[in-house]
Amino acid sequence: MIFVNIDVVIVGGGPTGSLSALQAAKLGAKVAICEEHSEVGSPSHCTGHVSLTGIRRLPIALTKRIVENEIKSAVFYSPSGYKFSVRFPSPVTCVLNRKLLDQHLSKIALDAGVKLLNQTHVDSLLMKRSGVQGVLVRRKKTTERLFSEIVIDAEGAASNLLKRADLPSLDRCKTVNGIQVDVDVVDNIEDDVVEVFLGRRFAPGFFAWIVPRQDGSAKVGLATTSRNPRECFFDFSRHNPIASQRLRRSHISQLVYHPIPLGGPISKTFHDGLLVVGDAASQVKPTTGGGLIMGLTCAMIAGKVAGYSIRCNNTSANFLSEYEFQWKRKIGFDMMVMKQLRKLLNNLSEKKLDKLVALCSRLKVGEDLEKAIDVDFQGTSLIRLAKNPRGFATTLYLLMASFF
Repeated sequence: MIFVNIDVVIVGGGPTGSLSALQAAKLGAKVAICEEHSEVGSPSHCTGHVSLTGIRRLPIALTKRIVENEIKSAVFYSPSGYKFSVRFPSPVTCVLNRKLLDQHLSKIALDAGVKLLNQTHVDSLLMKRSGVQGVLVRRKKTTERLFSEIVIDAEGAASNLLKRADLPSLDRCKTVNGIQVDVDVVDNIEDDVVEVFLGRRFAPGFFAWIVPRQDGSAKVGLATTSRNPRECFFDFSRHNPIASQRLRRSHISQLVYHPIPLGGPISKTFHDGLLVVGDAASQVKPTTGGGLIMGLTCAMIAGKVAGYSIRCNNTSANFLSEYEFQWKRKIGFDMMVMKQLRKLLNNLSEKKLDKLVALCSRLKVGEDLEKAIDVDFQGTSLIRLAKNPRGFATTLYLLMASFF
């Protein structure tokens, strides 16, 4: 046995795992995190581009080392090169060093008494008649059973554990394959501007991006429904008319692959003795693929519900269903709207994408976005935007174009 008398086992030492663990530990639960890698935060699979308002909503104090850049503007390029820009008077998003963020949250959890088990791979859930009773782990070439009252699945998009509890797993048909590289230099781009490249030519099923850092380096990547994202990326970096010029002097220092679930949250995220959070629950924005803020928001709820469950000595599905009720009340509407927006965008032809971007530019919709947009809660933002004549016209075009 690795530990005895563990109340809550967290599968995955990423941000959602650490924040879930912290919230449960604050309520007196004895918590252990199983992390399959030797070091928290490695490998990093995420751009770390998040909204400042989203971070501020969470009980996370970021150090200066974690924040690599602050972003004021975004430029969207259509398949034919039409450009639409949104510019804010002050930063609205930031670029985080994901490895340092993960380690920062892990340290806070450890300081609160959480135990971290590195190089501990969770093979399966331990089940009993009343539900989940722990996990089966591999550690140092040995297999052990780690018993607990509750398991929180924060394993990410792998989501291998859910079938044992008869919970829905991720919809692989709605998952795109992401690839991201670090480059040492990017030319002719302002350091507070993110660039987004739309169209099926280079990123079928999603889009490509260039996210600069203040030191002149950048994170560059794309996601696609293609089975060969590497081929798509090098085609994009060499042949996209704009990106190829941006990256002409770049050298790649790191290349990582990662799946991004875009199908919206799974239909059930709780079971007797089990909660599912973050990418494992597909709590990811279907529009942009961003999962950090949504995942952390749900992680706070999961940790608190788990902690109160231990206090009340009630780990039943009925008690733990409070988690799903709370996260749906918090982000459910926006996730539903973003899921529909993703369907609309996927149905737009290249010509209609060109027209949409050109229309946004011509109507100066960016001026309305500056007042209405919330990067995370996009459903609510869309309602505010549609109240404005220019925003309504763009929204109406998007809806109509998807049906023809």
